[in-house]
Amino acid sequence: MRGFLVILLYLAAAAAAAHAARRGGGRTAPREPALFLAGAAWLAHALWLADTLRPLGEVAMGLADSASLMGLVIGAGGVLALFSPGYRMVAAVVLGLAALLAAGTGSLPQPREIAEAGWPLTVHVLLAMGSAGMFAVAAVLVVLLALQDGQLRSKRPATWLASLPPVESLEQALFTVIGTGMAALTVAILAGLLFVTDLFQQHLVHKTILALAAWLIFAVLLIGRWRFGWRGRKAAGYTLAGFGMLALAYFGSKFVLEILLGRHWG
Repeated sequence: MRGFLVILLYLAAAAAAAHAARRGGGRTAPREPALFLAGAAWLAHALWLADTLRPLGEVAMGLADSASLMGLVIGAGGVLALFSPGYRMVAAVVLGLAALLAAGTGSLPQPREIAEAGWPLTVHVLLAMGSAGMFAVAAVLVVLLALQDGQLRSKRPATWLASLPPVESLEQALFTVIGTGMAALTVAILAGLLFVTDLFQQHLVHKTILALAAWLIFAVLLIGRWRFGWRGRKAAGYTLAGFGMLALAYFGSKFVLEILLGRHWG
């Protein structure tokens, strides 16, 4: 029942945000129904997830719950986007994605990866999923930029184009999200090093290599943006490649270990 409420609130918030975007102008953010619905959805999601992950003080992060934690970060991005009227359509897409990821909460077995969850592991898990959520939002922005660019080049652009921010604003938001995600990923990797004792014994080799590859891709992208002004298709390619690599690191390797091999990290 709680899960149904979370999903319903997210979808209602997404619908309200899309309606507000199509309407244009209107009320300021604090008076928009979408903001209250999105805030309620995020809070209900956070409480549901916290209750699911609470058992016995052990680290219990199954595949579905990891995706839900990433969805919680994505949902927070949707709430923040609603404070800027020009980003209501972006918020609608992001909130819909958060609903999809929240739906799996508690649906798969929870492995006990580490019996004693110290602060380095807690920081690592939260920042790892947090950075993945931020890069997922960046991937959404890249897709919207591609759609917007295609519509601008067409002779008869779609009406929804007017509900999106200008290209320059979307690109600025994209690199702000990527920069924040990069900082979170860097700290997550450093915190992870504090509890790694044997990469092979803890089944962390593939995850570590892929996460470092993702970090390197995003580092190159940010340097290219700063030094050469990278944008457009080049920036989009690097963003999607980096997010894909990170998704493989956190979810691909976890799927193989938990679902196919019956093992776990740690």
